Amino acid sequence: MWTPYYLSSWQRLTTEPPAPLDAANSATPAPDASVQMPPTQTREVARLRYLSEPLPSDVLVAGPIALTLYASIDDTDTNWIIALSDVGPDVSVRTAREGERDLPADLPERELTRGWLKASYRAIDPAHDTPWEPCHRLTRDAVEPVVPGEIVEYRIQILATANQFKAGHRICLDIMSTDMPTGTGGMSHVEYQAYHVSRSATVCHRVYRDGEHPSQLLLPVIPLSDDQNAKI
Repeated sequence: MWTPYYLSSWQRLTTEPPAPLDAANSATPAPDASVQMPPTQTREVARLRYLSEPLPSDVLVAGPIALTLYASIDDTDTNWIIALSDVGPDVSVRTAREGERDLPADLPERELTRGWLKASYRAIDPAHDTPWEPCHRLTRDAVEPVVPGEIVEYRIQILATANQFKAGHRICLDIMSTDMPTGTGGMSHVEYQAYHVSRSATVCHRVYRDGEHPSQLLLPVIPLSDDQNAKI
């Protein structure tokens, strides 16, 4: 069952769509913003994090995932890097220490999958595109620089995964524009992770989530029967 989770105020994920703009609700909510400096200035990865409320029951997600993102930037290009995580009852932001191959047993957060899109390669290939698996042309003639300040719709494919979010856990979506190299390639005592080439300039990213710009995460939720929930 394809279930949209909408980006909402206070960096929440909710199944309730944003209210439409009308005479009684005419003010467009201010966008969420994130500023990323280049690696020559910082090793900090700026992110916008959206969390669902604690789940009342187990939620099984299995299959491809897509994010529809309405956003503007103050440059002509950026990277969109999307991470989906399972966050336990402790919602503090934690990750594995540098060089660890296995996650600690008591870690309350586990990244499940990622998606990537260079903003200038956002052109959709209509012959192969589906709502749950965005397909981009990724050719030189399809490259289109972003107009600074213009709100653009990005459809971002997130690699398929399967995970059962336990009751009390939260679905977590991180939106970033850079990642950093970790470890050292070829060495045995650390885990090397490839990374994306970052912009050499500081870029401000604004994410919109109102009735005209319903940014949303589309999840393949597999219904569980009461018996299945009781056995898990």
